[in-house]
Amino acid sequence: MPSPEHLSQSNERALKALIAWWADAGIELDAPIVRPRAERAAAAPAKTQASHSREPVYDSPAPRAATAAAAKAAGFGDSAGSGPSAREAAAKADDIEALRKIIEDFEGCTLKRTARNTVFSRGNPAAKIMIVGEAPGRDEDERGIPFVGRSGQLLDKMFASIGLGEDDLYISNIVNWRPPGNRNPTQEEVAVCLPLIERHIALAKPDVLILTGGVAAQSLLRAEAGITKLRGKWTEYAVKDAGGEASNNKLSCLPIFHPSYLLRQPAHKRLAWADLLALKAHMSEIAAE
Repeated sequence: MPSPEHLSQSNERALKALIAWWADAGIELDAPIVRPRAERAAAAPAKTQASHSREPVYDSPAPRAATAAAAKAAGFGDSAGSGPSAREAAAKADDIEALRKIIEDFEGCTLKRTARNTVFSRGNPAAKIMIVGEAPGRDEDERGIPFVGRSGQLLDKMFASIGLGEDDLYISNIVNWRPPGNRNPTQEEVAVCLPLIERHIALAKPDVLILTGGVAAQSLLRAEAGITKLRGKWTEYAVKDAGGEASNNKLSCLPIFHPSYLLRQPAHKRLAWADLLALKAHMSEIAAE
């Protein structure tokens, strides 16, 4: 390959296109993932001519829709590894900081192998409103904080438009590690991680739960309908106990469009605005009680 200073314009465009394709596929050029020697040796292919191919190799399965039925069939929180399941691990947490440490140490989700950081939460843990998304993106993975990229900036503007700032919100995700290429998490990944966010909600004890996007809404509500049918409709979320069983404690829950969807479909911001106004009215009712 010619040196960078001798690249023609066509070669430079081709190289930039290749780098962009790698980025979309989740291949990071600036901070490669370094695995332990034993893990590399176990995963190393036989030394054949094929092993020298430049084709990228992915550890994660092909993405599949994270429907409630599929996740339930996979077993909520059942780890394929040798360690404890997410349900068993999360049950040991008596407060949010304890849960943070448990999630940072959890090895049951394969996404952790390719992620740079565990993305836990931001905002005020004592807030009356908890927002749950689906999974971190590139910006969130780099900083270890949820909703800090373009989607997060739009999310902040959306809630600021009804007078709610970061101190009024507590924000997290279904999955705490970035899926390669910013793809949606698979049904297996959601199934493994679901007990972690369920325990997170139980410990945060918000008055209102906002679910952004179809993955979050379908998974936590065990709903089959898509986000276009779920959004804007108040429902109840049954808080799970440490064993994963639904308790008598119910939260007001409002599914809304994910801000990344609104960036792609700005015409639907009018629907999002209606949902925000409904939230504002609901919070006024709570304050008046």
